[in-house]
Amino acid sequence: MATRKLTSEQENWLFDHYPDMTNKEIAKELTMMVQKDIDRQLKRFRQLLEEDFNGCTKKMILRKIQALEKFSGISEALVKRYARELHCPGKSREHLISCNQEKAKATNIKRWLKKAEKVEHVVEWLRSFKEKDIRFCIIEGDGHLKSMRVSINKFNRYEGYNRRIYLTSQFIPEVCLLRVNASLFRTTQ
Repeated sequence: MATRKLTSEQENWLFDHYPDMTNKEIAKELTMMVQKDIDRQLKRFRQLLEEDFNGCTKKMILRKIQALEKFSGISEALVKRYARELHCPGKSREHLISCNQEKAKATNIKRWLKKAEKVEHVVEWLRSFKEKDIRFCIIEGDGHLKSMRVSINKFNRYEGYNRRIYLTSQFIPEVCLLRVNASLFRTTQ
């Protein structure tokens, strides 16, 4: 894509939204704005072609149409460059924190998927836990999730105290995993 100049309205929008959005989101929004503007210009140029102009003017209009049709979108790199030129404020602390949390979550999910196991004998699997164990099991549907949680509750009620461990679970819906943590069983007395 040839470098495209943003309109002042688009530059103002970029300046206002740069601190709170990812460059990918900004690129997508700006691409939609620019495409809307290009569509408007293309419509006007095509109407001009219908009028009777000399050969040079028609060629110039056709070149403009071809140049506008080549627009493929605004990239993240271009967003960075525009932000630098406009002296946009840096990304906000909240935005950076949320982006880092999303990256960490994605990394953790990859690690958890590698550790995940398919559990066929739930009771034996629960009995194999030691204090501070963290394991992941693959969940194959709502019924399976419910039965795993019921089994964990029964284990805690009937065997947890004697084994001195207490199991907690957390469902990770993005990848259908159940994270099971074993901690020291504490009595309240």
